[in-house]
Amino acid sequence: MYLSKVVVNSHDSYEQHKAVWSLFPGTPDRKRDHLFRVEDDSGKKCTLLLQSSTKPTGTEEAKVLACKEFTPQLTDGCHYKFKILAYPTKCLSQGKKIVEIKDQGERVAWLQRKLEGANVQVTAIEERLVRSKKSFNSRFVCFEGVLQVLNAGKVEAALVMGVGRKKHAGAGMLSLARMS
Repeated sequence: MYLSKVVVNSHDSYEQHKAVWSLFPGTPDRKRDHLFRVEDDSGKKCTLLLQSSTKPTGTEEAKVLACKEFTPQLTDGCHYKFKILAYPTKCLSQGKKIVEIKDQGERVAWLQRKLEGANVQVTAIEERLVRSKKSFNSRFVCFEGVLQVLNAGKVEAALVMGVGRKKHAGAGMLSLARMS
């Protein structure tokens, strides 16, 4: 896998999505092998953290500032700092209506369910309004904290596949850093 720092020219989530796709020319539209998260959107441009199984190629829409190869190696019982920007939702009416989870306790419970295989302790929660000209605006939630890996295989799957909905808009990328 690759971890890259990328700059895009837009604050709109749909435009960011298109710019990220442009980094992988020749990839079929249904073969997404990347996740991203906006790290800084304070200036005219946005800085993204991009995780992908393919090395990105810089374009006019998205410039790759740095790229390094990494292989996740998680160990059962070890503790890791984590960060994830997510879109916590629940289904109503037998899965026909999806709504955002607004209650903080329910959001933490949602994350616990999604990160099955880990003991999760959330230390910080921050809401972010994510704008898109293609659809309605969404409230993403940035979770930070510490997790203990109980089942490395399940946590690695969440690391590679992402967590929850709206991955195309910059949600779902789980970042881990081993604690000493």
